[in-house]
Amino acid sequence: MTNYFKKKAILSVLTSMFFCLTAFAAMPLNVGIALPLHIEDGDGKRAIEYYRGLILAAQELKDEGVEVNFYAWNFHKDANINVILQDPNAKKCDMFFGPMYTKQVPALQAFAAKQNAKLIIPFSISGDPSSNYSNVFQIYQEPQFTRTEYIKKFAEKFSACQVVVVGCNDVDTSKGDFTSELRGLLSGKGQACTVTNLDTKDELFVKAFSTQKQNIVVLNSSSNASLKQAFKKLESVKKANPNLQFSLFGYTEWLTYAGDYAPFYHKFNVHIPTHSFFNPADSNTKSFIAKYKNTFNAEMLSQYNPRFGVMGYDHGRFFFRGFSKMGKDYKGVYANNDALQSRIHFGKVGQNGGMQNIGFMFIRYNTNQTITIEKY
Repeated sequence: MTNYFKKKAILSVLTSMFFCLTAFAAMPLNVGIALPLHIEDGDGKRAIEYYRGLILAAQELKDEGVEVNFYAWNFHKDANINVILQDPNAKKCDMFFGPMYTKQVPALQAFAAKQNAKLIIPFSISGDPSSNYSNVFQIYQEPQFTRTEYIKKFAEKFSACQVVVVGCNDVDTSKGDFTSELRGLLSGKGQACTVTNLDTKDELFVKAFSTQKQNIVVLNSSSNASLKQAFKKLESVKKANPNLQFSLFGYTEWLTYAGDYAPFYHKFNVHIPTHSFFNPADSNTKSFIAKYKNTFNAEMLSQYNPRFGVMGYDHGRFFFRGFSKMGKDYKGVYANNDALQSRIHFGKVGQNGGMQNIGFMFIRYNTNQTITIEKY
C-alpha cells in the first residue's frame, strides 16, 4: 500500500471514530433526582448536599466523554408523587436517584420500571424493594441483613481469637441482637467466647480474657457513655496486666465519636464495620472538599458520617460510568476502586429481583496511628 492510500485509510478510520464519539456525546445520560430538595429540615439539607455530589461527579466525567442531564423534583415527605411523575421530563430519565422516604418507593419504583429506567435508592429505607423489581439498586439494607453480614465476617476474621462480650448496663442499647447473634454463631463453630460486665471488679473482669492468645472485645452497647466507661476499664486492666493482648470491635456509630476518641481507637486497635468511611486526611478527599466549597460556596454538613456530598460523588461516578458503558443492560458491576468514601459491591436478589449492595468495610485503627480499610 502506498503512503497516499495509507494516509487515506488512517483518515477514514479517524473520521469514523470522530463521528462515533460525536454520536455518543449527542446521547447524554438523563438523570432524575427524586429527593427532598429544600432547606426546611435536615432531610432536605442532606439531600441537597447529595445532589451536589452527583453534580460534581458529572462535571468530572465530562473528560471521559460522559454527558449528564439532570431533572430534579422536590420529593418532600408529603409530596404527591403521581402528580410529580406526570412531568414529561420524568419520562426522559434513564435513571432516578431516590426517594428518601419508604412510603414513596412503590410509586417511583413502578414508574421507573414502566419507563425501563434504573432506580437507585441511596438512603436507608424500610423493606426490600429490590426483591420485586429487576431495575432497582438498593444501597443500604435492613439492619438485620447488615448485622448478619458483619457477624459472618467477624467470625471468619477473628477465628483464632477469644471473644470477650462485655455487658454495659445500657437499658437503651440496640446492640443486644448483635451480641446475641454473634454468641450463637460462635457457639455453633465451637469458638471460644466469654461474657463479663463493665461493673465487674478488675481482678474478676480480666479472668474473661485468654492469656494464651489474642482477645477481641465486643461491647453490647454503642453509646458514647458506654464507650467512655469501657476505655477507662480497659486502660485499668491493661496497666495491671501489660502482657494481655486484646483489640476492640465496635459499631458504625463509633465513627461519629472519632473526633473525641481517636487516640483510644488507635491504642486499642479498634475495628469498626461500616458501608462508608469519611477520611478527611486522605489527599483525594481533601481535594474534593476544596472543590465542593469552591463550586457551591458552602461547607459540607460536618455532623454526619458519611458526608452526603462525598456519597453523591461516589454514587455518581459509579453509576454514570457504568451506565455509559453498558446502557440499559447495566447491572451495577462497574468497579468503584476510586471511591472516596463508599463501598459498593452489588449482589443480585433472587432470579428476577434487582440488586442489593452487599459490600462493606472494616475500618482498623492501628497502634502505629495509621488507618487500614479492609474491603469486603
